Amino acid sequence: MASTRRPRPATARPAATTDAKSRFDADYYRRFYGDPKTRVVNAAAVARLAGFVAGYLRYLDVPVRSILDIGCGLGHWRTAARRLWPRARYHGVEYSEHLCARFGWTQGSVVDFAPERLRPDGQFDLIVCQGVLQYLEAEAARQALANLGRWCRGALYLEALTTRDWRENCDRGRTDGQVHLRSGAWYRTALRRDFVAAGGGVFLPRRGGVTLFELEST
Repeated sequence: MASTRRPRPATARPAATTDAKSRFDADYYRRFYGDPKTRVVNAAAVARLAGFVAGYLRYLDVPVRSILDIGCGLGHWRTAARRLWPRARYHGVEYSEHLCARFGWTQGSVVDFAPERLRPDGQFDLIVCQGVLQYLEAEAARQALANLGRWCRGALYLEALTTRDWRENCDRGRTDGQVHLRSGAWYRTALRRDFVAAGGGVFLPRRGGVTLFELEST
């Protein structure tokens, strides 16, 4: 889940919760996505973000014909994709039983989903994984990143709340703190095997053949 960019004074580290199936219910999405006073992100913010990603991938000459939104939530990326990539096939996968029943998403987790359920080759031009990995314990998060490396053939947009983000960058009144916080270095190290960081949360698979100039990569 994306975190609103508003610095807050440092407080104690949040505690993670393990009761995931009951956690991501109607009340959770009403608080963090529905109520304007407490929601962490809205469709307009995702539209701006998706516009940036689309523009950057056009610049890098990365075609987008298939999209996997793993942890798709309310479907804001689907709305943006219809405008930005009208010919691309969008696939929304969501862990929450509540949202799958409401929107008809394919139910699954980034940890153990079988992408062949959606595409015969199990690969996608663009994968979006926004605000998911902080809900996973370390071993599950490593498995998720390995999966993303196998599934991605064009580009990955990844967002995960880090220890520094919680301490310095996010609005804690709107951001869910009941997560597993890890350093940005932890994620970069885990991503390095399969991806090159292109900046702005965009990662390119090493096998993809896209050339980045030195100052374009991070």
